[in-house]
Amino acid sequence: MAKRNRKDVSKRLNEGCGQGRGIDYKPAIWITDFPSQGFSVQGLGWKTRREHHLFSMSEFRYFYALEWSPIIIDIREQFPLEFEETLDIAKQCGYQHPVNPNTGEPNVMTTDFVVTIPGTTGIGIIDQARTVKPSGQLQNQRVLEKFEIERRYWESRKINWGIVTEQDIPEVLVKNIEFLHNYFFIKNLSPLSEINIRQITAVLAKGVIQGEVSLSHLAAQCDERLVLEAGSSLAVARHLIANRKWLIDMNQPLQTQFRKKLALLATPSLEYETNKSC
Repeated sequence: MAKRNRKDVSKRLNEGCGQGRGIDYKPAIWITDFPSQGFSVQGLGWKTRREHHLFSMSEFRYFYALEWSPIIIDIREQFPLEFEETLDIAKQCGYQHPVNPNTGEPNVMTTDFVVTIPGTTGIGIIDQARTVKPSGQLQNQRVLEKFEIERRYWESRKINWGIVTEQDIPEVLVKNIEFLHNYFFIKNLSPLSEINIRQITAVLAKGVIQGEVSLSHLAAQCDERLVLEAGSSLAVARHLIANRKWLIDMNQPLQTQFRKKLALLATPSLEYETNKSC
């Protein structure tokens, strides 16, 4: 986890970072604080409609898995923990509180992700805290001490806390989401008009149903037929899959599937229906 001067983080928290939900949430640590360590997510978050700030490939991959999960309502990364409380927990445990390696000053601790799911009865919401760490570091005593501080912090709030490693993140699914991510929002299909998108959807769906050629070939034919820039129809196909208008096996590489006759899990609609959310 990237480290930042506590005074700077505290100032940011006083300005409202670490508060709010969805589009209004601002993390405690930003990519601009550590540009050499940050990972850029293509486009805005599907669920939050805002930029996300991630600091490891594992965080980056886990974020994409969360984006695809139908039960995740909100994703808040780099979530700040109450400084005085983590100091007290560290003291109770007999552990050194995490410090800035350059100054020796205690850091404001953060949890990598706080995710929100619906309540078990369909009423209300439930927050869950998740820390992302490579499995090879789970035997490191210092890492385990920091985990224990986090665990006790969230336990005191009756919030489920857990550790996520690379073994918990489905590799193919994540690569597929990365391939689709920037095509979720209809505005990212510009300069295509809604009429263009409807035309492309109808042509592609009909071709997929007939199943005579690969999607890549079908999309190229569609571009030529509608006199569109090369790649336009394939972009619409990615948009349709990202929005689950086309249901496909996401545990198989999409780029490979695009080069074959596409096998959808349900018959695609010939009509394009605009989602208010995208």
